[in-house]
Amino acid sequence: MDLEIREILAVIAVSSLWGITNPFISRGAKTSKKPDPRTPLILRPFVELHYFVTNWRFSVPFIFNQAASVLFMVLVVNLPLTLTVVSVNSLTFVITAITGAVIGEAPLTKEIIVGSCFILVGIILISL
Repeated sequence: MDLEIREILAVIAVSSLWGITNPFISRGAKTSKKPDPRTPLILRPFVELHYFVTNWRFSVPFIFNQAASVLFMVLVVNLPLTLTVVSVNSLTFVITAITGAVIGEAPLTKEIIVGSCFILVGIILISL
């Protein structure tokens, strides 16, 4: 499974976009307003959607995250499925853990670091 450098960079780009935006989406969702309890039940989803869309802390990372989803679909169509899905999702986990630690969402524990190393070794092994 020889991959060209641009394909490897595309996998890293999608993983990075997903991994970096995940903690920011989580943080942005926590800052969103809750609908008034008196809001009719049928309208509540629309009010919540409005609050999320108008909350830039949620909507900006969400847009980048969805752009990565489109790029991921392009990768799935053009690269070997078993390699692409495993590599992108595994790298996404590692990058999410690092980003979360950098912005203070969750600390990088010894277990996460060891697990991330195993993930990276596994990606290298399946790429050979």
